[in-house]
Amino acid sequence: MSHHLDAGAAQALVTGRLREHSPETSAAELALASRWLVEAELLGLPDFGIGMLRRDLDRLAAASTAVAPAEPSGPVSDAPTASIDATGRPGILALARATVAAAQRATTHGSAIVGIRGAGALGVLGLAARELAERGFVAFLAAQAPPIVAPWGGTQPVVGTNPIAIAVPRPDASPLVVDYATAPATMAALRRHRADGSRLPAGLAIDVDGAETTDASRLAALVPASLLGSLTGLVVELLAGVVTGGRGAADGTRGAILIAVDARGTGAADVAAGAARLAEDWRAAGGHLPARFDALPTRASALAEPPAPAGTVALDQPTADWLGLGMTATDGAR
Repeated sequence: MSHHLDAGAAQALVTGRLREHSPETSAAELALASRWLVEAELLGLPDFGIGMLRRDLDRLAAASTAVAPAEPSGPVSDAPTASIDATGRPGILALARATVAAAQRATTHGSAIVGIRGAGALGVLGLAARELAERGFVAFLAAQAPPIVAPWGGTQPVVGTNPIAIAVPRPDASPLVVDYATAPATMAALRRHRADGSRLPAGLAIDVDGAETTDASRLAALVPASLLGSLTGLVVELLAGVVTGGRGAADGTRGAILIAVDARGTGAADVAAGAARLAEDWRAAGGHLPARFDALPTRASALAEPPAPAGTVALDQPTADWLGLGMTATDGAR
């Protein structure tokens, strides 16, 4: 049974939950994180929405891990590079903190690189990339995860599903966002197969003996769809895992990297117009241009406040109960 709730009401409830867990978090970071979770629901990606936060907080409660210092660290306080230790914090808040830090440092220096380590579930990377692009930056994000994907031609897992996202501003339009996993399936999809016992697509996975399997309970590793996808996963592992210190965490947490660039400093007279022209060329050639994120409202300007999420989200009963909704309708819910 699902519980339907107005997006604005959902964001307010999620903000409250995040504030309860991490009261030291700034209002701006809470607003970013809660908005991304609700937007994931509105985009039809509930595996990366409010239920994901519930699971991540359950993980933290079970781990009873000491919370790392809140502020980003770096060579100096306002350097263009910084590192965030997300130990003991919700992954979505670590991503919000890194996004704010990247925007601030790129404003000062023209570019910024922020690493995250020790993070739990980060959500939809494309939403953070889009946030930076709406502020006028070109954004690149990547995240690694515990090993579940074998190398091309290999039989043992070495890297995670390792998503990547890039966002570039466009004039009078939503930023162009490219967001995808470098593996043929997400961990969320694998969890669903294991939970309901449904079969995996043929050729997707191998068991501990290296034999192909469609039984999710026997899965030992995912098989990359191509050599190119495998190498892209390796690149993400280097940048988001090795460079940030996030790879190989014993507690199964992950690393991520954010890069924000003011393209005026890299030679682009008008990067937004250039992105729009490339999009037109891509479509004219018969290409599929990613447009999932275009459904979300955009800022009036780079300095304007983001519009509130609009629409209705459908929550499963455990998540509705966790938010305190239960079976009783509340304002904005039915």
